Amino acid sequence: MTTMTTLIHRAYAGPAQWWRNGLVYEIASPELGAEQLDGLGGICEHVVSLGFDAILLRPSRLATNSATTVFHRFAERAHEVGLRVIVRISGALGPVTGLYARQDNQIITGHERDYEGLVERSASFLAGGADGVDLGMIIPPEVSDESDLERLSEYFTAVQSLLAEYVPEGTLGADVSASYPDALRHHLQDDWLHHLRDDRLMLSRWDRESLTAAITGSLAEHDRFGAPPVWRYLPSYRLLDSVRPGDGNRWFETAPGPQLRRRALALQALVLALPGAVYLRQGDEIGMPDEDRPLDPLALAEVVNSLAASQGSEFGSPLATVRHATYVRREHNLAAAPFAFVEGLEWCPRDVLVALTRDVLVLVNTSPRALMLPEHAEVLLSSAALEQDGGSLIVPPTTTVWTGAATVA
Repeated sequence: MTTMTTLIHRAYAGPAQWWRNGLVYEIASPELGAEQLDGLGGICEHVVSLGFDAILLRPSRLATNSATTVFHRFAERAHEVGLRVIVRISGALGPVTGLYARQDNQIITGHERDYEGLVERSASFLAGGADGVDLGMIIPPEVSDESDLERLSEYFTAVQSLLAEYVPEGTLGADVSASYPDALRHHLQDDWLHHLRDDRLMLSRWDRESLTAAITGSLAEHDRFGAPPVWRYLPSYRLLDSVRPGDGNRWFETAPGPQLRRRALALQALVLALPGAVYLRQGDEIGMPDEDRPLDPLALAEVVNSLAASQGSEFGSPLATVRHATYVRREHNLAAAPFAFVEGLEWCPRDVLVALTRDVLVLVNTSPRALMLPEHAEVLLSSAALEQDGGSLIVPPTTTVWTGAATVA
């Protein structure tokens, strides 16, 4: 059998701005005010312990006249421990976000209901210590005739000017759906966003071909316009129920609870090996199912802190895996590494996803069968416990492992 390595992304060798390889921890609650921000100050230490660089939040209940005082206290706490703070500002003048994209009263929240301008709110939070602005989900014209991409580009330019005024290496980010490629390419080609996230991984099926196509497509689009790759495996929005891949079976819709959790952890380990920047939602680092997450941001933070304390000393726990993944990611500089898919390894079934990133071989066992690694394989990371057969390790189905490439060649 002939082994074939297909390079789909070249190593990045340009300026090392933080956002090109940033790890961003996202607090998903859309309604944060003064009380919540004061209560969330302790989460900064948790984010740092994960090896992340930045924290993203949406303080929609702060009016612009108070942002420079209440928000400033939170930003100072984050900066003291080495974190950057990105503020999501959605629903103000154009882009809206969330499951209820066409029902403004369901998603425009807090002081956004008062139609405070996107640019004005951006300026207020940047003056208060924010390091970046995020616009959430951009609704494409195909979904809403109220979306005007040219007008939105004017807002991007205005926010970029504010970033240049207030903060060195400030960032602008947004989500866009790959189901609408014309809008995605418009933002990649005509706008400059440091982090333009697409939803290809969310729309993937749980098989090698679909995941491979999603990663290849996202890298190709970003590389074409010189934009850094940015990854999320489960964004917190959905545009239309009818947006489904192929036969309509998304990876998170075709498995019972325990199996779904294994898939999420396996994908989490995969995205942490990909080149570029990565976003992780609060609670994902401890493997918490969405249905178990309290809606109240302070209650969720308390649960996360409690479970993180118990998992922190547990070898192989989701939390320990994320912490080790960020360490290995930096040690091997995977964020700036070349990325290739590998086929034809004699010991590996064809329906297992295999990728090479620098000197790390990443395997995602999307097959229904266990996989035996070569006898002297060096395992750097695993999303689930491995079994052993004699001198060889066994990778169960729905598991991602990182191995030293030289030890499995």
